[in-house]
Amino acid sequence: MIKKCMIFVMVVSTMAVLAPATAQTPEPGYNQFVGEVIHYDVRSLAVKQADALLELKGLVKVDGRDVYLITFEARGMKFLDIEKIYADPKDLYPVRVERDLNIWGSVEKIVETYDQDKFTVTVVKTTKAKPKPVQLVIQKKDRIDNIYCFIYRYRLTGDFRIGASLKLNLPTKDVSMEISKKATLEAAEKTFDTVFLETIPAQYRLWFDMSNRKIPLRIDKLGMVGGTSMIMNNYIPKGVSDDSAK
Repeated sequence: MIKKCMIFVMVVSTMAVLAPATAQTPEPGYNQFVGEVIHYDVRSLAVKQADALLELKGLVKVDGRDVYLITFEARGMKFLDIEKIYADPKDLYPVRVERDLNIWGSVEKIVETYDQDKFTVTVVKTTKAKPKPVQLVIQKKDRIDNIYCFIYRYRLTGDFRIGASLKLNLPTKDVSMEISKKATLEAAEKTFDTVFLETIPAQYRLWFDMSNRKIPLRIDKLGMVGGTSMIMNNYIPKGVSDDSAK
């Protein structure tokens, strides 16, 4: 009887120690981003072209497997860019990307299918002018990334250490991402302390705020004629409706 009582006391004591820690454990993995919505102004040559939003929707089924769905939508006058990015739930590398474009009447549909074991991406493109699908297979030397997958992955696992660098293998170009400096940035009528990242060679520039949320405040895609800048104008946290956040 004494032995049983001692075991009971030990079990209860262990539960008492573990219970508070379990209750305070933060939400694991990428689920912490599911439900937040980030709104952006899309600008080119300092002129607003569209309104955009970025969202990690959660788990869906693709070809019988569970994947995360990331959506990006940009809509403006004669400007439409809708992307559905399906990513592996373990490491958020892309599995499939579906993109619909209508830029000044130039209509395109692009589907990218990734084989991360073979380091290939198969790109199928159709256009309004040429409705017959055109297929291209791109072979890489390592796993292939997507900029929005990278943003969510880095928010979760990146160390944001100034001077650090990492490789970013995109379908059409391999670049290195440099964590360059800390800086202030104006967005959504506020001033944020940020960490600034840029690719070498120049293709993307990213600003993440330095809070625990690591919100991507600005995303620049560089181009031959000015490129585009996406600057956050509203952040809707998880569990808050779009209307109540305004």
